[in-house]
Parts: sequence; C-alpha cells; structure tokens
Amino acid sequence: MYASVAQQPMELGRIAVRNALRAADGKNVEKMVKVPVKAVTKENVADFEG
Repeated sequence: MYASVAQQPMELGRIAVRNALRAADGKNVEKMVKVPVKAVTKENVADFEG
C-alpha cells in the first residue's frame, strides 16, 4: 500500500452542526456536502498520529 485517505472528523462535525443550525433557522442547506479528505503517505503519516 502506497497511501491511504484520512477523513477529518472534526471538520465533518463542524459542517454538520453548522448545517443543522441553518436548517433549524429555516435556511437552505445543500443536499450534498463534500468534506475534504487528505491523502496519507509515508512522507506525512506522522501528521496523523494521535
């Protein structure tokens, strides 16, 4: 395996809460929301250790 993909749960949560608040206020919310992912390689894997 040369790489993997890291999802960003904090960003996903932030967007979900923002959209929930918008919907509760009667505002339009996108039907599809794209959350960025990051490629994890041997060069940057240390950035994802927690």
